[in-house]
Amino acid sequence: MKALDTIQAYRAHWSDLAARCVRDNRPYFTSFVPEEDLALAEPIAGKAGAVCTAWGGTENTSRVILCFAPDFIPIELAQFPIQCLTLSYRSPQPPAHRDILGACMGCNLERDTIGDILIDAKKAQIFVCTAVAPVLLQELHQVGRIGVSVTGDDPVCLSVKADFLPIQGTIASLRADAVTALVTRLSREKAVQLIRQGRLTCRHATIETPSASMQIGDVFSVRRYGKFRIEAIDGMSRKGRYHIIIQKYQG
Repeated sequence: MKALDTIQAYRAHWSDLAARCVRDNRPYFTSFVPEEDLALAEPIAGKAGAVCTAWGGTENTSRVILCFAPDFIPIELAQFPIQCLTLSYRSPQPPAHRDILGACMGCNLERDTIGDILIDAKKAQIFVCTAVAPVLLQELHQVGRIGVSVTGDDPVCLSVKADFLPIQGTIASLRADAVTALVTRLSREKAVQLIRQGRLTCRHATIETPSASMQIGDVFSVRRYGKFRIEAIDGMSRKGRYHIIIQKYQG
């Protein structure tokens, strides 16, 4: 019930932003949300006579800010309230993603003010809501045991790397509920609940029918569980079940 309430709250908030942007003839922006939320927000915007676009600071980010705007107002990427912060450090091993995120939230920031974190051997770049950038510039000096310096005027120089975690298992069919149960590691019944809550998107559309058919190559998302791609069917079991390989996007 809590998850359903959360989804309904997001939809109510998006509906309000869509109505306000049309009423006020100006764009409204959210905080950072999972990229798959764009497919959920677009029809809500359209119903109000608005359009919804998304940007995360660079290409292929897994977290984005949504923009609701009247369809006659063009939106430039520079208008999104996103700032890229660069963390520089000297360490044999770069800090882990979870350590950087934890250090940021240790500065009393909410999770939805932080977007993707890109990490290289000598630096990391973090996309944050513009309003909270001064906090990190002033207060973030250490990640774990690694000292860092933070700057806010460097261009984006790191790119999102598509790393995958393979998920393998057997399913009776390529029904949406079976695939969802496998990737979330939930029971079939709980997977059905997620789908009926509107938390499954595939081919840029919300899938709300548990029996909907999926296919090899489909890229889909389950809100709060991640983004996935159906890679291959690798034979059949003795009981007639499909051996399936699914890739989970890591980011």
